Amino acid sequence: MEQEIKNAVGLGNPELVIESKPKPEPELKPTVTIYDFGRLLTENEPSVKKK
Repeated sequence: MEQEIKNAVGLGNPELVIESKPKPEPELKPTVTIYDFGRLLTENEPSVKKK
């Protein structure tokens, strides 16, 4: 019974388990860059009616 308690608490296993580091996610490249921004604005702006 004592051994079962030690195993449950983690004292029964003398080995240390090394946790692996999480792999960093690859950086996402932006689909719209600052260079495209001006072009997108002019393409999608509603036409301004002058009086």
